[in-house]
Amino acid sequence: MKVLYKKILDLEIWHDYYLGQPNALKPPTGYDISDMLALVPTPECLRVLRNLRWLFRPQPRGASIFAHVEQASSGEFATLLPVNRPERLTFWLIVRDRYFANFTNLPLTKNREQIYYFSNLSGNQGHALFLTQPLPSYAANSEYHLGQLVNHDGKTLEALSYQASASKNPNANDWDILPNSQYVSELDRLPKQGLSRIYTIPKANPRDIWRLTLLDVHELETFALEVTTPSTHAPGDAIACSLNFSGQIPGRYKLCLNNIQVDRFVLCDPIASKDAFALVEIVLNQSLVPSAFSLLQPQDGNTLIKPKTYVIRCKNRATRWRYRYEKPHGFSAASLPNFELIDAKTYATKRPLGLRLQPDSLLTDGKDQLLPAPTSALIKPETDAQARVTTIFSDIHL
Repeated sequence: MKVLYKKILDLEIWHDYYLGQPNALKPPTGYDISDMLALVPTPECLRVLRNLRWLFRPQPRGASIFAHVEQASSGEFATLLPVNRPERLTFWLIVRDRYFANFTNLPLTKNREQIYYFSNLSGNQGHALFLTQPLPSYAANSEYHLGQLVNHDGKTLEALSYQASASKNPNANDWDILPNSQYVSELDRLPKQGLSRIYTIPKANPRDIWRLTLLDVHELETFALEVTTPSTHAPGDAIACSLNFSGQIPGRYKLCLNNIQVDRFVLCDPIASKDAFALVEIVLNQSLVPSAFSLLQPQDGNTLIKPKTYVIRCKNRATRWRYRYEKPHGFSAASLPNFELIDAKTYATKRPLGLRLQPDSLLTDGKDQLLPAPTSALIKPETDAQARVTTIFSDIHL
């Protein structure tokens, strides 16, 4: 008997540090991100895959999932076992490069209380199916920090400086204009919740009944706790409730109090997720997943496969390349038109440039000599009096 497996999903991670910027809209031949980032199925995910008779396989660009299939009467391929109930596949995204934060356009300060979260419920469709949240649109008078990404007139803009109140239209001195794409941003961060917590009901009266519940991405209740306020409780005082989420599958949840949402977070075991940069949650639910993202299609009792490629894309960090000499370099401002002359031994690019593993071209000094590009090992942020990052330098010692 022939056993037939077909690819049903590619999970790809694109990073502009390796892809090239600004023109790359898909990975080049030979692109391999596996040394830097890895997708690791959670134990719960492996159980679901095993029950469905699907296989997970790491790939140079990320990972793939193959389904055990058979040919349907329509000539298409159907999963051997019908997928007739809501399922979810969860993966930890693990960073293997110690300098990842240096060359990735994300906040420099790590918030241990938050984790990045990516899902096929995002509906973020462009030239690819992105698992990230859509970037915000440019808005006049808004505050933007260095490196922030926005959409404007079919382009992606990257802030080259801190802007307390943006102008009516983007100023070319303040923004770098990139081809339209979708990137990981701060919008993809959610609070990280461990397996237990204390939830405080701000006002309670004696004999009040409170019901605390968790809803998963399918909007299904997976946890419930009913609390009755003691008769000796002082009217109007707060009451603390101890919640134990042990046994819950990692994923995004809503915490509700008497059917009203009071919190939203990514639930994860601190031990299992201690090295994770993000959680990726793939939802198998026809009623929730946007049609463009749907891997499956029910038909006549079968589940036809609709193979898709999902993408998580990271923007490379842009820094000002600062060249430092041991002795006076001898150049004047006129001989360095593309640089800001800082002092007799130092000059830097006027605008931030994207860090790249292999730059397309190198800069030249005042004598048209090629200058080396910076490495990702060292960046030097500078902040203002409010601790806002105003400039990030990459130093090159000559």
